[in-house]
Amino acid sequence: MTKVTNIILAFLILCCASTAAAEEISLFDPISIRFTGDYLSDADYKDSDGSSSIAGGQVRLNAGGFSFSYEGQHYSWDNVGQLNFGNGQDDPWNTLHRFSLGYTLNGAIDENWFYGAGITGTSAFEEQMEDSFGGALRGHIGYSFNENLKALIGLRAFANSIRVSAMPYFGINYTDYAADGSGYFVNLGMPATELGYSFDKVSTLRAAFNFDGKTYRLKDGSAVSDAGYIETSSMKVGVYYDYKPINNCSISIGPEYVFARETKFFDRNGDKFGSEDQEAAFGAFFNLRYKF
Repeated sequence: MTKVTNIILAFLILCCASTAAAEEISLFDPISIRFTGDYLSDADYKDSDGSSSIAGGQVRLNAGGFSFSYEGQHYSWDNVGQLNFGNGQDDPWNTLHRFSLGYTLNGAIDENWFYGAGITGTSAFEEQMEDSFGGALRGHIGYSFNENLKALIGLRAFANSIRVSAMPYFGINYTDYAADGSGYFVNLGMPATELGYSFDKVSTLRAAFNFDGKTYRLKDGSAVSDAGYIETSSMKVGVYYDYKPINNCSISIGPEYVFARETKFFDRNGDKFGSEDQEAAFGAFFNLRYKF
């Protein structure tokens, strides 16, 4: 596929998040900052004795509909000589970086109908940012049946240096809270679904499923693909405990299980030349969010 480095997506889309909140965005909304850390245990690549583990983290800033984030994923390798990719001597890659900048607008159409739209630009790379850019446009429309039940439907389009594609989304959100904050909630959707129970306004236990996919531009002279690309994809289930020590701060921790892991390889022109599956692995997740 022809490499796309300057992303121009020309249609407004209907997209879904798995949660369905519809509130007017204001430039005076509180600023929030989030720190995330995660670890994924060592796992073999299929048909190979080579393996890797991943330690990562993200910082994300939100203010008045705008968001900025940086994410780093550091790979630790074992038995690189047994891998089916790379040169058999050097680590295929070490730390992968990803920056994103976006804007989201949500609002009410009338008493029941609501909408949302957003745009995001990204740069994901090993060392050089050149030819590492991507972008997405998204939008959704939804309906509030009552205070407890909402639904929305939409579409997202995205593009980077190896592909241009679009994906439909849907979401159903149901909550049943008592005055003391206890109660159930369910967010059904794609690519993320979660359900949980809040014991009060401080403590929540929830389970979640989501799909993750990212594309990174490898470094110049990479032993895997010189200035080429990798596309990673996986599915993840996790169980999390959320705790709010004060109104402005929340902490989340929990174990995760990541499966259906695949890495695809592309040359510098965006042409695919191979792929590798990796065994499932267990991991751990930590998140700290503070609203000013």
